[in-house]
Amino acid sequence: MAHPDDEVLGMGVALAEHLAAGQDVHLLWLSRGTASGARDQLNGTALSAWWGVAHDPAAEGYQPLGVDEFGAARIAEGTAAVRCLAAGTVGTLTLHEAGLQDGAITQADAEAAIVAVADRIAPGGPVRIKTHSHIVDNHPDHIAAGRAARALHDGNPNRFGDLRQYILPPYWSDPRLSQVSESWDVPTDAGITQRVRNASRAYGAWSPALGSFAIGWHSVPSFFSTLDANPRCLLHL
Repeated sequence: MAHPDDEVLGMGVALAEHLAAGQDVHLLWLSRGTASGARDQLNGTALSAWWGVAHDPAAEGYQPLGVDEFGAARIAEGTAAVRCLAAGTVGTLTLHEAGLQDGAITQADAEAAIVAVADRIAPGGPVRIKTHSHIVDNHPDHIAAGRAARALHDGNPNRFGDLRQYILPPYWSDPRLSQVSESWDVPTDAGITQRVRNASRAYGAWSPALGSFAIGWHSVPSFFSTLDANPRCLLHL
């Protein structure tokens, strides 16, 4: 996925289901999401509608976050969240980073990053890919990731034939859905539902002393509230 939080928002149910079934899940973050406006909110130079008041880092006991510190916090937050999906399961979760520049991810770089992880985990063998939709989305990084996966699928179907492209919550009623054959992936039991809710809520954890800054909820609170209210994910092939 392009940024930390995309995985829970887009495919949290699917990931939790795979882990509950005892499967190996490899999660690739293409970037650390350092271009997010949430950094300005946390540093007190922009207002978060979700938080409701301007942050004052000195009063709240933390230093303003530089780009590197913000990126590290996003990865730590994402790691805590996805571990909620794996809790109590017998599957194996492995995290990877591509280190690409947020806001400037290209299809070629995304393809190379996906292939590098595939070569590491299944040299020459088939792998399943789950990523962003390249059709029903507006973010250029998401579109680049989706196009990269689609190109790999079309160019080498024996290896990358099992492709699923996920649609983020703000696009669940998008008119572009008419261009794809979409389907819902819903939790198969209450445990999956709660794991996804826990992962969503982990992106709202606030404890600056421990490096937790609720970046996900500062950034896209409506996405998370939609998922929290009805955990599910929408995909197309």
